Amino acid sequence: MITVYTARRIHTMDPSLPEATALAVRGDRIVEVGTLESLRPWLDAHEHEVDDRFADAVLLPGLIDPHVHPSMMAMLMATEWITPEAWDLPGRDVPATVGHDAYLARLAEIEAGHPSGQPLVSFGWHRQFHGDVVRAHLDAISTTRPIVVWGRSFHEARFNGPALEMVDAEEAAAWDPHVDLETGRLWESGMFGWGLPRLREMLLAEGRYEVLMEEVGQLVHRGGVTTIADAGFGGQAGVDRELDVMAQVHEGDHVPFRQYLIPQVAAFKGQYGPEADDRIAALSERASERIRFLESGKFFADGAFIAQLMQLGEPGYIDGHEGAWMAEPERIVRHIRTTWEAGRQVNVHVNGDRGMDATLDAIATLLAETPRFDHRTVLHHFGVSTQAQSRRAAALGCAVQANGYYLRFFGDQYVAEGLGTERASQMTRVGSARRNGMSVALHSDLPMGPLEPLLAASVAATRLSGSGVVLGEHERLSPYDAIAAVTIEPAWQLFLDHEIGSLAAGKLADVTVLEDDPFAMDPVGWPDIGIRATMLSGRVYPLPT
Repeated sequence: MITVYTARRIHTMDPSLPEATALAVRGDRIVEVGTLESLRPWLDAHEHEVDDRFADAVLLPGLIDPHVHPSMMAMLMATEWITPEAWDLPGRDVPATVGHDAYLARLAEIEAGHPSGQPLVSFGWHRQFHGDVVRAHLDAISTTRPIVVWGRSFHEARFNGPALEMVDAEEAAAWDPHVDLETGRLWESGMFGWGLPRLREMLLAEGRYEVLMEEVGQLVHRGGVTTIADAGFGGQAGVDRELDVMAQVHEGDHVPFRQYLIPQVAAFKGQYGPEADDRIAALSERASERIRFLESGKFFADGAFIAQLMQLGEPGYIDGHEGAWMAEPERIVRHIRTTWEAGRQVNVHVNGDRGMDATLDAIATLLAETPRFDHRTVLHHFGVSTQAQSRRAAALGCAVQANGYYLRFFGDQYVAEGLGTERASQMTRVGSARRNGMSVALHSDLPMGPLEPLLAASVAATRLSGSGVVLGEHERLSPYDAIAAVTIEPAWQLFLDHEIGSLAAGKLADVTVLEDDPFAMDPVGWPDIGIRATMLSGRVYPLPT
C-alpha cells in the first residue's frame, strides 16, 4: 500500500525538485515526490490511499542534530540548574539568573531546601554572567555539605571544601595542573579525570539514568528531530553502560528518532587500553534499528569556548589569560593517526584559532602520509577562526559543524569581555565557510545549547545576539543554507546523505511537519514555528499538544 501525504508545500532540500505538494510513501521509503497529478503513474499501478492530515502544513526533511550528548544531558538533568539563559526542560522551567548576588542567593535558596546529607550539584554557572564563584563563596553557604558548581561549559567546576574531599582533589593537585585547591577549581584534565567520575557515579545511580534518558528523548522529539548523532559516545557513563541504557530506553517502534554513535576515542583507550581499536571496530555488531554506529572517531584539540578556555593566537584574550589544550598540538596528529589510517572519519572538537592551526596542521600531515579522498573531516564548534584558516580548511577537504548558540547566548559578553568587537562578531564564521565551498552544518552540542534546530538555523541566518545586535552580518547564512545546515548538510557530514537529509525517491521517509513555511517568512520567526509531528521511516509521531 502506498500512502500519499498531501501538504500546502513540501521543501525537499533537493535542488533538482525543490518544492512539491505530495509525498508518496511505501513502508519506510519514499516512492516519489511531486503532485497528485505527477504521481499518477505510480498511483494508477498500485493500491494507494491519500492522507490529507497535513494538507495545511509544510513538510521538511526530518531535522538532524549531528552533535548531541544524550548521556551528558541526562547526567546534568539530575542536577539543579541555575543558568544565564532560560531553559524549558521536561517537567520544569528554568528562569534566567544574571548577576553575582542573584546567583549566590539562588544557590543558597536551593541548598536550604536540599535533602539533608545529600551533596548539592548545580549546573550553569558562567563567570561573565554570574561573576567569579570560588571555594570561599561555597564554603560560606555550607562547610558540611559538598557543593559543586558545574560551569555552563561542562569543562570546569568549582567545589567547596567537603566536595574537594569527595573527589580526592588533594591527591589530584599533586600532579594535575588543572586542579586549584585554593579556589576549588577543577578544569579540563582535572575535571574529566577527577571530578567527573565521582559526580557521574552519584548522579546516575539508582535507576535515574534510565528515567533521565527518557526525558532526553522527549527533547529530541520536541525539537522536530528525527536523527541525532552522539558525538563522543562512551565518554560519560562508560561504553557498556551507555549502550545498555540506550538499548533499554531508545530502542523500539515507540521511539521517534534514530541515533548514530561516534566513539570518543580517548574514552575507549582509557577503558580498554590496547584493545580500544578492536572494540571500536566491533561496535557495528551491536547495531539495531534505532541505534547505529558510524565509521568515525571523536578527538579534542583545545579547551571549551563557553568557559573561554579555547586557545587563541594574537592578540589573545583582552584580560591576557591563557586557554587550555585538551591535547597539545604535537599530540593531536598522534591521536588521530590510527583512525585516519583505518579509513574512518575524523571529528575534532576545536574552538580557538590556535587550536584550529594545530588541527589543520595535523590533517595536512596525515594527508601527506596517507592520502585520502572524500574523508569529510569535521571541525566541530568552529568558535574563533581566521579567513586564512577557512580557506585552508576548505583546501584540505574539511567540513564545518558550528554551534550557533555561541553567538546568541555569549556574543554580547564576548564583545565586551574576552575577544573585542571584531573577533567576537565574526565567531562561527559560517558565511566564509560556505563561500569557500565547505559543507556547513549546525548542532546544539546538547546540553551546551537547546536541541532546537529551527532556532539554530535562525541564529545562523540572522546572527542576532541576545541583545538584538547583528554580529558579523557578512557571516550570515542564506535562508536556504541555514535550513540545509539542519537537514542535508549534516546528513552529508555523517555519510548518510544517500538515506536522509532530503526528500527524494528511494530515501528513508523521514519528515518534520511544520505549521508555517520557513521560506515564506523572516528567519527571525523560525523558532516560533509550531512543529506538528515527525515521520520516521514512514511512521508518523504526533507531538504532544
